[in-house]
Amino acid sequence: MRERVIKYDVLRVVASFAIVLLHVSASYWSVVDVNGREFVTMTIYNSLTRFAVPVFFMLSGLFLVSPEKENTGLLRRILKLILLFYVWSAFYAFQGAVVDGLRGEFSAEVWRAATERFIFGHVHMWFLQMLCGFYILIPVARQISANRKILQYYLILWVVFRFLFPSVTGLFHLSTLQARIDSLGMDILVGNFGYFLLGYYLDVTDIKKEIRRGIYVLGIGAVCLTPFLTVRSCRASGNYVERWFSPSSLNILLMTAAIFIFFKYSKAFDRVKNVNVWKKLSGYTFFIYMFHLFVIEKLNLVGITTISFSAIVSIPVLTIFTFGVSLLGAFIADHIPVIRKLVMLH
Repeated sequence: MRERVIKYDVLRVVASFAIVLLHVSASYWSVVDVNGREFVTMTIYNSLTRFAVPVFFMLSGLFLVSPEKENTGLLRRILKLILLFYVWSAFYAFQGAVVDGLRGEFSAEVWRAATERFIFGHVHMWFLQMLCGFYILIPVARQISANRKILQYYLILWVVFRFLFPSVTGLFHLSTLQARIDSLGMDILVGNFGYFLLGYYLDVTDIKKEIRRGIYVLGIGAVCLTPFLTVRSCRASGNYVERWFSPSSLNILLMTAAIFIFFKYSKAFDRVKNVNVWKKLSGYTFFIYMFHLFVIEKLNLVGITTISFSAIVSIPVLTIFTFGVSLLGAFIADHIPVIRKLVMLH
């Protein structure tokens, strides 16, 4: 059990770093010329990160939907998420207004706009809202997970309606057919809830080596196809097309499944040292996710951006710096008891 958990601790840290890389590489992605070399570089970096959000959903579900767990403490979990949402929302919404107030530049309009941002949350806080919805559905998820055949049935339907049908109807421009499929109203099959259950399913399912190898091949193919299809779509339309980056794209599902399965079965993690360090880093990933956009925004504010110099260098440098500063912030917050309770999710 300990070995399994450490593997997923490492995966959580990797996914956290990928999230930072995603937002650094995407910060000016929709600004540069789609026909330029910088756009291709940004797209490649961006494509490499798109497994991260689905993996976070999978890791959350992995430890929460086990049918052996009792449906107790769910209200406390949900209230904790709501508290975290509004604490972090206040941090992002009111920082500028507070600075203006200290300068004596108080404006009712500024505070009204800040209050609106506080209510709806910062751009990356959609993840908490969706996670809260998943928490509400935990008793349902546990009932599905309790019966292996029902779990498999749900995941098959999820793959068909979430990935296969949209891929086919999109490829052959069958918008009318897709509209008829959408009219069935099976919303629980067209969202990210399936990732929540997929993490548990892949963890408890023994996958034969031959099948794993096939999934790895498909995953590598998806990694290569994602930037290619994105660049081609953007240049063909003259716009910034994010379709192939979406967690609802089949290429992202294949990439995500391959990475998750690799971490589950890789023997390299049998030799992981400093187990407690990885556990601690894993505990910091929520803070890193919530804080890293603050670092990116402040860097951009002083003119340090991905287009300040060549993207092939600026993106990894800014990613490492942002991740490092966010990690330091998590370390400091974790050692201040009051702050720790308000901003950390353990």
